[in-house]
Amino acid sequence: MYACDHLENGVLNALRGVTFTAPAKCYLALYLNDPGESGGAGTEVSYPGYKRMEISFSAPADSNGGIGIQNLTDITFPTPAAAAGTITHIGVLDSLSGGNMLARGELVEPLVIGAKEPPVFLAGDVVFYITGSLSKAWMARTLNVFRGQSIPGISPHFSLWNGSPEDGGSELSGSNYQRVPLTFGAPSEQASGQIIARNSAAAAFPRPSTPWGTWTYSALYSAASSGEPVYIKALTEAVEIKRGYMPTIAEGAVEAGLN
Repeated sequence: MYACDHLENGVLNALRGVTFTAPAKCYLALYLNDPGESGGAGTEVSYPGYKRMEISFSAPADSNGGIGIQNLTDITFPTPAAAAGTITHIGVLDSLSGGNMLARGELVEPLVIGAKEPPVFLAGDVVFYITGSLSKAWMARTLNVFRGQSIPGISPHFSLWNGSPEDGGSELSGSNYQRVPLTFGAPSEQASGQIIARNSAAAAFPRPSTPWGTWTYSALYSAASSGEPVYIKALTEAVEIKRGYMPTIAEGAVEAGLN
């Protein structure tokens, strides 16, 4: 499944201090075509008795090179009296009717709704996983939205690391070293359809009076100290932070998105 605009905007606006409130329940809906990034472009199945069905998800866990969740129990939709079309896509929404789509996906094989044949999804059929530069901690936070857990707004800080902070790396240290606060502009949709947020102002680290070490990873953290990583990215080339060298961050240089 793929994240929809509502979820992407919610996660990225957390970088601007805005809490993303999770729904109390999520619902699975059936579509005759692709509902699109907004969730409003497709045609939802309609027959007498049809309704979206509540869906509950597993705790986030390692999946497909990232972190994923899946439906915990079988889901059986109401039985149609007559044939009702062919399902090609599904969506997970935050309301029994209307509401916002959080994620959508295309079925591996289209499902024909025959007369007196209720659509059924077995436990583990509905899978949503996240990969990319988002940290595992924030992949889990994002997926826990589907489990009723909100994402609090944060004050993001840029930090420098030798090695990944999620794989035994160590944060650089030395005289004057401190994480640098970043401000983010409003998320915006790209030509690809992905929504991206970028830092809206340039920033600079203090000038070191002693060496800080070798910079191999950048990490966006949720706080000025401690906290948890939000985005992690490896440098293409390691940089030795020597005395007098002042790392800078250009406006728009830090991009955050949800894959």
